[in-house]
Amino acid sequence: MWKQLRRDMCEVNRDGLLGRLARALVVANKELVFQGVEKRKRADELIVANRELAFQGVEKGKRADELVVANRELAFQGLEKGKRADELIVANRELALQKELSALQAQLQQNQKMESLGVLAGGVAHDMNNVLGAILGLASAFVEIQPEGTPAHGAFATILKAATRGGVLVKSLLAFARQTLPSEQELDLNAILQDDVRILEHTTLSRIHLEMELAPDLRRILGDASALTHAFMNLCVNAVDAMPERGTLTLRTRNIDNDWAEVVVEDNGHGMPEEVLAKAIDPFFTTKEVGKGTGLGLSMVYTTVRAHHGQFDIQSEPGRGTRVRMRFPACITVGSLPKEAIPEPVERREAGLLPRYSAKGALTVLVVDDDELVRASMQTILDHLGHTIILTRSGEEALAKLEAKFEPDIVILDMNMPGLGGFKTIPLLHSLLPTTPIVLATGRVDQTALDLADAYPYVTLLPKPFTIGELKGLLEKAKVH
Repeated sequence: MWKQLRRDMCEVNRDGLLGRLARALVVANKELVFQGVEKRKRADELIVANRELAFQGVEKGKRADELVVANRELAFQGLEKGKRADELIVANRELALQKELSALQAQLQQNQKMESLGVLAGGVAHDMNNVLGAILGLASAFVEIQPEGTPAHGAFATILKAATRGGVLVKSLLAFARQTLPSEQELDLNAILQDDVRILEHTTLSRIHLEMELAPDLRRILGDASALTHAFMNLCVNAVDAMPERGTLTLRTRNIDNDWAEVVVEDNGHGMPEEVLAKAIDPFFTTKEVGKGTGLGLSMVYTTVRAHHGQFDIQSEPGRGTRVRMRFPACITVGSLPKEAIPEPVERREAGLLPRYSAKGALTVLVVDDDELVRASMQTILDHLGHTIILTRSGEEALAKLEAKFEPDIVILDMNMPGLGGFKTIPLLHSLLPTTPIVLATGRVDQTALDLADAYPYVTLLPKPFTIGELKGLLEKAKVH
């Protein structure tokens, strides 16, 4: 019985255990099912996550592609900007070159215009000198002949004065026409300015205030002192005329870059408007009243500076005055030069060059000139002085007379003539008449004329136009007392 109970108990226990196991298995299965569901959810989540990651990867790829494209566009834009910058640089350079070219073309046109006008002025001056020479010579002769106080004497004196005034104008024309300097020497620009001031201070400069700022170490230049004296004086007179109610004239000098010496003439007068300034250096242009200006002042200054290989600049505004700036090449070496080293006039420098010629009383004068007016006036003047005159129209005609054994006491030779001219006639004359005085009459005392006078003995210069007194002095030197 006990055994049976025990078996029954075991059966019960086994059934209970199985039930628990079954229940546990059910629970475990449920958990496994739940875990499977969770895993599937997780797997789905992973799939979704992977899809999202894949999508993000695709988006990142697209973004990367977009960035690549954007970078390429930026790089392209950078290249375009670089090209544009280069184009702008090239365009600016072209504009600068065009401006410089325009300035150079304007300067070239101005130089060509001034050169052409200079040639014209030189030709006009030469012809005018012949005309004035005839008038001046005859007027001066008849002033001597006519008694003082008579109407004829007064008339000829007026003609003489008018011809002399015309001669001054012709000299201005020649100064404007000059492209080269008749003589060059080492000059102190400060000394020239100081000399000009001494001449003007008691007259022209008396009613204005003068300021001088002269560099004590100013470099010297090579040039013609008389030409520069005339130019600086002209600028000072113009400046004073621009200040009718008093003002200040400033003369300033300084060294520039070791290569240039600068002179500035400045006033605080009424100045010039732009349209007047544009024509200021044109010859014969003037704003002064008729009879008070020739219009050659500034143009003469300009050509003088250019003849010295210098630079010229003028600045002016209405009510603010005018500034003229001139720069001259400085001497490479500085030598000792006295301040008063200004050449004497040609007439004084040449005094005494003619020898005493062994003739008694009247002279036989050979005149060589292609201008009929000059020959006619010389005939009258020399007749009045008691000399014998032989007139010829050219160097060739004069040489033909000499080869025919004609021997004059003195020769008056025109420099500018057709054919041989004075330049080629002088050496032939000198070979035939080695000791005969030759007077070289010229309306342009340039370097060629100076060289001829220096190259041959017994040759002197007589600038046209000349008076009977000047001619008489040269003829007297050809006589033997």
